[in-house]
Amino acid sequence: MVSEERSAYEGRSRQRRDRIVELHRQGLKGYEIARELSVSPGLVSIRLKEARAAGVDLTPYAAGSEGG
Repeated sequence: MVSEERSAYEGRSRQRRDRIVELHRQGLKGYEIARELSVSPGLVSIRLKEARAAGVDLTPYAAGSEGG
């Protein structure tokens, strides 16, 4: 078995966190995000907590506004 390079893993993890944040800002619930990304609800919760701690804006988009 060959393990994945650390930089590749970290990049994929960062992309997943960004996607979790994006879906959260679109108004999806944690369990909906988990289902969409095929991850556990616990992972979604952890990533959102990490994002908050890092100062990421998690404010949901206003209805009808541009954003995605």
